[in-house]
Amino acid sequence: MRIGILGGVLLMISLQVFAQDPNAQRSELLEVRREVVEGLRRQARQYNLTVEEKTAITRRLGIPMVIDLDSERQARFQYLDDNAHPVYFTTHNVAAAITNGARALQAGGSLNLGLAGQGMVIGIYDQTRPRANHNEFGNRVTQIDGSTETLSNHATHVTGTILARGNNPNARGMANEATGWAFNWDADISKMLQNGYDPDMLPTGHLVSNHSYGILVGWFRDNNGNWAWSGNESVSPREDYRFGFYTNRTRQIDEVTFAKPFYTVVWAAGNDRNDVGDGTRDSDGPGDSIGPEGVAKNNIVVGAVNSVTNYTGPQSVVMSPFSSWGPVDDGRIKPDLVSMGVNVFSSSIINDGAGDGYASLSGTSMAAPNVSGAFLLLQELYRNRNAGRFMRSATVKALAIHTAREAGMNDGPDYMFGWGLLDAEAAARMIIDENGTSRVIREVTLENGQSYEFDFISDGVEPIVATLAWTDPPGTPPAPSLNPRTPMLVNDLDMRIISEDGTVFFPWSLNPANGVSAVAARNVDNARDNVEKIEIRAPLPQRFTVRITHKRTLQHARQPFSLVLSAGVVDGQVNTLYWIGQNSTWNSPTNWSLTSNGPPAGLVPGAGTRVVIDRPVPGNRIVLNANTRVFSLNVFGTNPLELDLAGNELVLESGFRSSNPQTRVRGGSVVLANTGTNENVLDFGQVTFEQLGVRIQSGSWRVISSPTLQDLEIRDATVNFDLTAISLQNLSVQQNASVRGRLDRINFAGNVDIASGAEIDGQFTFRFTGSSGSFSDLSRKSLGGFIAEGGSLVLESIGTIGDFQIRSGAVRMDQQETEVQTLSLSRGIELVLADGAILRVATNLLHDEVGTGVTRIRSDGKATLSHPVYRKYCFRQVSVTNVDLAGDAIVNLGPGATITNSQNWLNIVCDNVLFPNFEARFTCVGGLTEFVNLTEGNVTSYSWNFGNFGSSTAENPTFMFNTARTYSVTLVVRGPGGQRSFQRNITVTPNSLRQPEIVVNGSQLTSLVPAARYQWYRNGVRLPNATSRTLMAADGGSYQVAVIDDQCNRLSSAVVISSLEPAPEPELARQGYSIGPNPFDKQVTVTINNGHRGMVHYGLYSSSGVLVSSFELMKNQQQVTHELEMPEAKGLYLMIIRAGSEVVQHKLVKQ
Repeated sequence: MRIGILGGVLLMISLQVFAQDPNAQRSELLEVRREVVEGLRRQARQYNLTVEEKTAITRRLGIPMVIDLDSERQARFQYLDDNAHPVYFTTHNVAAAITNGARALQAGGSLNLGLAGQGMVIGIYDQTRPRANHNEFGNRVTQIDGSTETLSNHATHVTGTILARGNNPNARGMANEATGWAFNWDADISKMLQNGYDPDMLPTGHLVSNHSYGILVGWFRDNNGNWAWSGNESVSPREDYRFGFYTNRTRQIDEVTFAKPFYTVVWAAGNDRNDVGDGTRDSDGPGDSIGPEGVAKNNIVVGAVNSVTNYTGPQSVVMSPFSSWGPVDDGRIKPDLVSMGVNVFSSSIINDGAGDGYASLSGTSMAAPNVSGAFLLLQELYRNRNAGRFMRSATVKALAIHTAREAGMNDGPDYMFGWGLLDAEAAARMIIDENGTSRVIREVTLENGQSYEFDFISDGVEPIVATLAWTDPPGTPPAPSLNPRTPMLVNDLDMRIISEDGTVFFPWSLNPANGVSAVAARNVDNARDNVEKIEIRAPLPQRFTVRITHKRTLQHARQPFSLVLSAGVVDGQVNTLYWIGQNSTWNSPTNWSLTSNGPPAGLVPGAGTRVVIDRPVPGNRIVLNANTRVFSLNVFGTNPLELDLAGNELVLESGFRSSNPQTRVRGGSVVLANTGTNENVLDFGQVTFEQLGVRIQSGSWRVISSPTLQDLEIRDATVNFDLTAISLQNLSVQQNASVRGRLDRINFAGNVDIASGAEIDGQFTFRFTGSSGSFSDLSRKSLGGFIAEGGSLVLESIGTIGDFQIRSGAVRMDQQETEVQTLSLSRGIELVLADGAILRVATNLLHDEVGTGVTRIRSDGKATLSHPVYRKYCFRQVSVTNVDLAGDAIVNLGPGATITNSQNWLNIVCDNVLFPNFEARFTCVGGLTEFVNLTEGNVTSYSWNFGNFGSSTAENPTFMFNTARTYSVTLVVRGPGGQRSFQRNITVTPNSLRQPEIVVNGSQLTSLVPAARYQWYRNGVRLPNATSRTLMAADGGSYQVAVIDDQCNRLSSAVVISSLEPAPEPELARQGYSIGPNPFDKQVTVTINNGHRGMVHYGLYSSSGVLVSSFELMKNQQQVTHELEMPEAKGLYLMIIRAGSEVVQHKLVKQ
């Protein structure tokens, strides 16, 4: 048998050697993501083999555990793929910060940001493990998986490229203060799933991970320099079909990134392009030479180019001779980006890992960590300017592609350079300059059937660039074949830009039919990529609309996406002014500059001014001297700042953003007023408001963070609360206002007033926490819940409430009719209903008896609490005054309760509260219908009426209905708590089961009719465990068998086994029984004088064994006498009496 070899590849080469470095993946979708996580954990087991399992497989198949490659590289066996083909991993290896622009973000860089990755965690997945104690790493690198394998020069080099301290200045990493979590590549998917960042499931995980390795694919050289091939001949004898193929491993990478949408996975593209082989098969390159890891939709795949120290145009970006190219099989654009991967100088090991060293290596293995480290800096910058939040991975991708430098021979993307050369400096400037109009970074969710639009007026000068990206649900791998074109895109979003004159601009797209040299078009739909980019390089000065829609039905009913837009606009900011003042006067022209920490501009903020405060303020205070209107207010940094409005209004046209946790705004009003149609962002961060009102006057606004507000007034505006809770003193929602979002709770301490014409969209829960307040919602919209846990609250007008909780204080309901699903009262509260009011409780009534005090339900006139659900409640420490109880509920307040002028409440011992209830099973014609008694309370007797067709006094009787129809069955119970009845309609359906017959063979009884299940009865009583077709009768009596299926049973006629004769009269007397007269006329008197206490069951059978009547009567003393009404028909009868475990029989004659 001939076995091909599947491999993985670390993406590197020492100096001139070219080799892939393969040693290197609130709401509403959270539940879906959790399901994906659990499913992936189960699936990943087949790929997470132990050393022992790997050894057993390689021995069984006769394949090596390790393949020695050229340049001292190795490929190691990992698992068998779905075709039972062995898979091997190997590395992808054969003046970086300047090439990718990250130098501008670092200390001393042109952006003056001083970013170093401090407090940021990156995952480094690679061959074996890096030298964690290298002098460049300090104590910032930890081997999380505990690997003790041989140290890897490749892993050490990759780690240094990301985070080396810079003790050797030429080897400084991208993020030289970041923390590295190192993992070997074994079971990488499981480790990524377990350690990747997620704000909901794992907020301490690594935000970015680097993977400079992959499976061994196609041609490779062994350590003797000979060519070998790792493909699967059964699929294709000429080419390794896995190049560009969406495998199960590819899908797993997409599953991880879909389940963790903030986690960015960077993968090296591979170095297979120049693997020509020995001529017996096709060479690997140049096109379609990217392995399965690089085919994933949601990771970022990086190719390698030469160093670019001075970019002047696409010609400055020179492709390496080894980096793998696309297209992938379904035609998507891969690689995503390129970065420096030739002769990258970084940390290494010497003396077999005993010492620290430095080396220059080449490969996509070296390019990927440049990108990973730069992404970490961009996330650090975004966090610093967005109140501690991170970008979604789709936002990182959109931002990187949006700002990438053009590379390649033609405009737009290609299958060689992807979207171009990473430009971290340009990406950082987008984050810094983001203003909601000309520089936009948006994270939005598109619902099924929805579209999203963003309008602006171009200045006719600056190009328009829009980039859309989304984390797509995992695709379904096709059957193994060569270059299948089956699309892997699941949710197909579409972006268009439409000009005022009707011109439609399309995104870039590539046609895989034209191969690796395909030239990008922008006049057709892109139905392949989960990235779309539109560029309008010479726009006319007119209105443009960015429109995002979707095809087909979205999987999971919605798709989060990220949009990055840059354009010159005339309906946005006029200028940006930075605070540089040495005094506290807002209105001083010397206190503002056109650049951060620059010279005075001689201007003061006005309409259209983007205001930025990002430097320490002398005296920590700025005073607004008069009413002022500006475009937006942006506060960054960590130094204390008080913005004193001094009783004035600060009008903001576009937004408020603060990432400074020590900012305080006080003494006036902040007004949000916008006349456009685009949604503006309010990101208050951790700012503190004191004696400040907020008025949202007009426009569309999305609130993504908010402090506790004093007064919030929403006028002619639409507000989308994209957060889980807000807290405020007073809320006013006026006519024509619209409030929506994913709010779970609105906390208020004063008054809420909602006008009748206001739109409140969403099942919000209001929570009152003040000492005195009121709530009036004239729109009467449904609420998810209402919680009162303050002092005194008046509910003047309110819609239907889902969960109404009164935890403390007093609530007065002035509305005449109110409906709640659940009413939950804590001990000691007071609920006051208006005169004539009805409070309808639709589902449940709860009272928490922990605490002190008496719960009071009262009305100053006369009111009603209606609860239609048939349910029993026993409460304590509740008093009711002037409030009647209506409905089917039984509510007992205990013997000590005070009930004044209030009807239908009980005040007895809870155990004596009677609550009759039952269920019926096997409701079929001719079947033995079983009545399961669910009655609660102390019961002394039961009385059943089976629709006037029969009766019983048994606790759990059975009855046979002879006609298919609906019967009204009534149960009457009696006890110390009185008498109460319960009626239920029972629908009896036709019975398809044959009536069984019993064959008697001595004491062996057998059902003639076969069935799925059986149940035997003796004297009308179910015999435990008698569920076989055959029964051995141990005692005399009347026997029947029921055959049973899922809905019905069918009862046989009775047969009487008289192997035990009824006890003679003297023996009955010795047992304490006296039965007479015999013969009888109309009644039989039974006297029982013995120690039994409890129910006594009587059954009267005809001579043919048919149960004629049954009774259940209580015996609660030594001697009792029961008078039993007997049947009219003359004849011989058998009475069977059961008292506990004792059974006696007696023949009776009706004369």
